[in-house]
Amino acid sequence: MSLVTIGLSVYNAEKYLYLAISSVLKQTYVNFEFIIIDDGSTDNSVEIIKSFKDDRILFISDGINKGLPFRLNQIIELAKGDYVARMDADDIMFPERIETQLEIFENNP
Repeated sequence: MSLVTIGLSVYNAEKYLYLAISSVLKQTYVNFEFIIIDDGSTDNSVEIIKSFKDDRILFISDGINKGLPFRLNQIIELAKGDYVARMDADDIMFPERIETQLEIFENNP
């Protein structure tokens, strides 16, 4: 079973963040690590992230706004998965997204 890294960069996303994180944690494919990096949010994003208790979450917050490209590269550097999936903080994942994508990747090298 392949490990998948799901990466989420967050900047002032409190309006949608709870739903975004919840949708990742409800994936039918469960062998993933979930890297969430806060990019210096000034709203309640950090508190929302900290409200989730799941061992698959790696949360990083340094309080500095470095921008999306920097944070996406940071996620890739930290990733331990065979595959990396990214999403934005205002998106939601369909429950079968990772399972479907992984099946396609592994059956069509």
